[in-house]
Amino acid sequence: MNLYRLILTFSVLSFLIIGGVHAQGVQNVIGSTSLYIFGVTNSSSGALVGVPAVLNLTITNGTGKVFLGSTPLVQTDTQAQAVVSAELACQMLNINCNDYNFYYYITSESAEVGGPSAGSAFTMAAMSILSGKPLNTKVAMTGTANPDGSVGIVGDVSQKSMAAANQGIKTFLYPATDNISSAALSYDEAHGETPIAVSSEYTAFQYFTGYNLSPTINLSIQTPLYLNLMKQTYIDFNSYQNGILPSVKNSSNTTISSLISYARSDIALQKSEAAKGSYYIAASSMITSSSDLIQASILEELPSSSNASTFVTNLINKENSTITAIQNNISKDYVSNSSTLILKFIAFDRLMQARNYLNDSIQSLSSKNLQNAVYYYSLAVVKAQTAYFWVSILPKGTSNFSQSNYMALSNYYLYKADSYSEYSSLLGASIPSENAEVQSYLTSAQNRYYSGNYISSIFASIESISVSQMLIEENSLVSYAALTSISNQSSIATLNSINSAESVGVTPFLGISYYYFGNQFYNASNLNNTDFPEYLLFETEARAFTQLGAQLQNASLIPYAPSLKPIAISKPIEPLLEEISFIILGIAIGVVAAGIIFEYRLYRKFKPNNKALTSKKDTVKKNLTNKANKPRSTKKSRKKK
Repeated sequence: MNLYRLILTFSVLSFLIIGGVHAQGVQNVIGSTSLYIFGVTNSSSGALVGVPAVLNLTITNGTGKVFLGSTPLVQTDTQAQAVVSAELACQMLNINCNDYNFYYYITSESAEVGGPSAGSAFTMAAMSILSGKPLNTKVAMTGTANPDGSVGIVGDVSQKSMAAANQGIKTFLYPATDNISSAALSYDEAHGETPIAVSSEYTAFQYFTGYNLSPTINLSIQTPLYLNLMKQTYIDFNSYQNGILPSVKNSSNTTISSLISYARSDIALQKSEAAKGSYYIAASSMITSSSDLIQASILEELPSSSNASTFVTNLINKENSTITAIQNNISKDYVSNSSTLILKFIAFDRLMQARNYLNDSIQSLSSKNLQNAVYYYSLAVVKAQTAYFWVSILPKGTSNFSQSNYMALSNYYLYKADSYSEYSSLLGASIPSENAEVQSYLTSAQNRYYSGNYISSIFASIESISVSQMLIEENSLVSYAALTSISNQSSIATLNSINSAESVGVTPFLGISYYYFGNQFYNASNLNNTDFPEYLLFETEARAFTQLGAQLQNASLIPYAPSLKPIAISKPIEPLLEEISFIILGIAIGVVAAGIIFEYRLYRKFKPNNKALTSKKDTVKKNLTNKANKPRSTKKSRKKK
């Protein structure tokens, strides 16, 4: 009977495992929702008219993929809109986007579906499912989804509001940066619809659901860990810079004297910033001042023109060896937690920048531009030193990030960078120099990825993302009032991302530093169009690097650690029944198998006795047969017997 029990147990366990694996492979639906969205098209007379469409969204468990389909076909670049909107919804709710797959589908009678005006509606649908707050079907909206959570400008709002009124919509939300004509307002009022201007996705969500999910902002973001490490970085860098000063002497050469003058002026400002506790700003300024001092020193030492090129070439070769030594040092396990792992990332990126500057220096020598060669060499030296400063403050330990994690994270950021680049183009955000910068960073990120420089690729992708996001937010800049509103929303989004990271024990060094660095360009009393792009860029960089710091927490691709969890969804009945069926089938097969084995063992046990019985039966049968064939006995015979 021991074999019986073994077979039964094995069968049940096997099918429990198979059933469990099978059930886990099934995508569970987290939720579905739908709402009206509105676009415009040309009527037969050529006038623009609003047209309705229905947006459906289903979210399942998954790995962060976003799918978009439509009837009729959707424009290819609208896929970027869906990606940005899904990510924005997750960020606004502090939810792990990579735990889900998003399936958007648009149904419309238009000949073609496209454009960015449904971005906010895409975001509302995702926020509704992820938060468990149902949407009011009598509310609709138009507006782009800006990365900072603001509702971006779209245009043609009047036609869309009228189309919404025709569908029985009672509250129509539109971007605060847009306007509705008086004729449209009268039409809407006659149909019982109220148009309302909104500037934030949080405000829009409150109209859709009745719930206010706006975050409570904590302004105390400089933790003791941040302050201590930034202060040490400043002290190390300042000591390095002071070591250069004695080698620099006043010169009659105009170029050299100008470099020294600029450096001394910057040093005075650095001391002022350090006295205020702005150590990162002070240390960042030292990159320029130290580079100026090194450049002045080299130009002063430069020999005759016949040997100058060789002199600089030797400097470049020596610095290349120094960079290699620093890189080997950084490669050691100097990391004990997710907060300080970002410092290692920064150090690697600075080394990549140093190598790039050395390449620029070599190219300048090739083109016989000696002064540029010295300039780029000086920057390379300082960048390599900053890498050393970052890693020198790292505590020793280990991290759970491997090369495959770096590669996966790099690939993830390339995907994001491409999506945001497409989305900014979709919005028509066209500032040639900044668009070129987006593409330059993106190309650099791709090249670094394929050459195996994953950490540096991540940083290049983040720079591309940051410039794209700045273009998207700047696209809604139509007035000074809008400028103030956008800057406030951007600041809130940045502080919220920093607070979210800190709430799970992560100190986002670059996020905090860029936030304060950007504040130098922002003053509510004199903010202008010149400073505004710089301010926005530092805000978007602060958010992007904060998100990276949070992702490094556990070797996953999590935009934020979840603090607001989705509603509990019971397991769908089909996978559950399948799992139960596998269990029952396992038990049944186990019983049958055990029964067969039991019968077989009985057969083997009694096989010899069966032979004896069979032989006896055959003998009896034979005797009976023979007896039947004999003639009947007579009395005489019997009597004789």
